[in-house]
Amino acid sequence: MKIVIVGAGSVGFELARTISRREHDVILVERDVDIANTTAESLDCSLVVGSGVNPQVLCNIGMRDCDLFAAVTDRDEINIIACQTAHALGAKVKVARVRQEEYYLDHRLVLDGIDLAINPDHEAAHAIRKLLFQTEAAEVHEFAGGKVRVVGARVVANSDVDGQSLAQLHGRLGENIALVITIVRGEETLIPKGDTVIQAEDMVYLAGPRSVVNKSLMHFRAPGRKLTKVMIVGANAMGRELARDLAAARVKVKLIDRNEEKCRRASESLKGVLVLHGEGTDADLLESEGVAEMDGFVSVSNDEETNAMACLLAHYHGAGKTVCLVNRPDYVPLLPLLGVDSVISPRLSTSAWIARFVKRGAVISSESLGYSGSEILQLRVQEGCSWLGKPLSKLSFPVHAVIGAVLKRGRVLTPRGDTVLSVGDEVVVFALSDGVTAVENFFSGGKR
Repeated sequence: MKIVIVGAGSVGFELARTISRREHDVILVERDVDIANTTAESLDCSLVVGSGVNPQVLCNIGMRDCDLFAAVTDRDEINIIACQTAHALGAKVKVARVRQEEYYLDHRLVLDGIDLAINPDHEAAHAIRKLLFQTEAAEVHEFAGGKVRVVGARVVANSDVDGQSLAQLHGRLGENIALVITIVRGEETLIPKGDTVIQAEDMVYLAGPRSVVNKSLMHFRAPGRKLTKVMIVGANAMGRELARDLAAARVKVKLIDRNEEKCRRASESLKGVLVLHGEGTDADLLESEGVAEMDGFVSVSNDEETNAMACLLAHYHGAGKTVCLVNRPDYVPLLPLLGVDSVISPRLSTSAWIARFVKRGAVISSESLGYSGSEILQLRVQEGCSWLGKPLSKLSFPVHAVIGAVLKRGRVLTPRGDTVLSVGDEVVVFALSDGVTAVENFFSGGKR
């Protein structure tokens, strides 16, 4: 595939880094010379210094053989015009990052020439809602239309699984426990075996049918609270959307913002939401408003340091679950180590969302796991695979990967040693960064 990315900011950089690892023909377009020079030192892809809305620049790159054109600068208008120009010049699929709600109608971009649009704030609010209602989960991924779920949960000391090996767990719980596909312990990501012992504070990832995964979570954490009360810091567009959706689900919501005008607008537009004018990092305010009684605490202000500190204070004072919005990639793996339950990064999520549309071989879709370079891939078994007809126990499967679920004729199965894959079956696979390419090759049947 030939992929053109306009904008070498945090979204474009992460998108180019993710895709170029797979040796695609990736071209990054950036008009700022200093940013372009810095980017060139870090990425293994072609770089063009110029404007992504300039027809001559795009003609020189070549749009007629461009499979995916992604405009992800910080300016909506630039992204829209760039995609429309690329469309006129023959690019196949055009994706734009567009944040302003006035460009949308019922969450759909109503402009010609753009195949897909992503609003990072809307997607982040959706991800936060999912995390809040799945109270035990710190991370949630879904595949095959939601039939297969991969969930990450941090193990609580003295929970059912603390100190248990996987063999002991499966011997005791059988099919009532979902498959553990990976464990993140500190800075190390492990592919577990039967004798692997689960420890408190491990981040354990479970894969399988949605219902089985959801039931399994109770064994990995203390019982989660039912979501009845949530406190939100940030009365911006994302905070208001989240508050509106939670209130519609009959959740009691308190919304805090330091800006008096934002508070006024929020109080006028949100029914059933208590809007408070104050600092999200004011410990006295949080305590007086009952932060310890909150089932969820979310900070989505425009200042990520405020978000981090507010969540840490809420965690310290006993809030049920904390969700923090950040944009700096280096904050994402650090905050959970300090006590924040879940971290959402709109910029990194945007790049991951667009990367799903990069079709390669047998891959149907893929998602990054905690932005670590590891991936969860959904693949379709192709004709020509030399191992067809053999059980999984007889296959030389890539060592840095594990199959988490199998879909046969729409039914989700837990993979076992005697499972035999057929052409057209789909699998969900976890792979360390070193094993992604090997997994793609394994399922491609030579069609790469």
